[in-house]
Amino acid sequence: MFYPRTTNLKKEEHLVNEEQMVGVREHLTQRHRVLFLTGAITGETESHNTLMALDSINHDPIKIIITSPGGDLDSTFLFYDTIRLLRSPVITLGRYCASAAVLLLAAGKKRYLMPHAKVMLHLPSGQMGGDARDWEIQHAEMKKYKARMIEILTECGVNRTNDQLLSDIDRDFWLEPAQAIEYGLADQVIDKVTFGKWMEMK
Repeated sequence: MFYPRTTNLKKEEHLVNEEQMVGVREHLTQRHRVLFLTGAITGETESHNTLMALDSINHDPIKIIITSPGGDLDSTFLFYDTIRLLRSPVITLGRYCASAAVLLLAAGKKRYLMPHAKVMLHLPSGQMGGDARDWEIQHAEMKKYKARMIEILTECGVNRTNDQLLSDIDRDFWLEPAQAIEYGLADQVIDKVTFGKWMEMK
């Protein structure tokens, strides 16, 4: 789906030619400062860089719609740092947020969930290889990842002690929207009226 791209000439808006039509995602990014985080989080996740580009233009809110099964924790931690360091407030909207994606949902200045959203937390996982010494090194790194996750969740307002959090996420821990809000991962279930305001938020 394409939208016409416009340009300002002598303080009047003019349509550009057909070759310069803009795609729906670019339209939402340019007009509404809406980004999509879809699929696994990796070092190549484009919305991470687009956040910084939008923040350099002005400091109006940036909205991120999240539909992600999680992904690489190092990339997620860098994405989280970016959200927290921007001058623009970042507003998150979760549709399906699992594993590392929950950290980015929770990082928002204001956090919304779709009425039928799913949220899932669990401990970090990975594959280990090598000899016994390599296993020790990898095990120590895994402990750091786990501690960093707990630290971020606490920073974002999760109202559980460290021990309670570790117990909850020892296995896949699924939350419905109301449960995720009570847990401190989100603030509100979005409805039709709120969604309209969310799109135009400045």
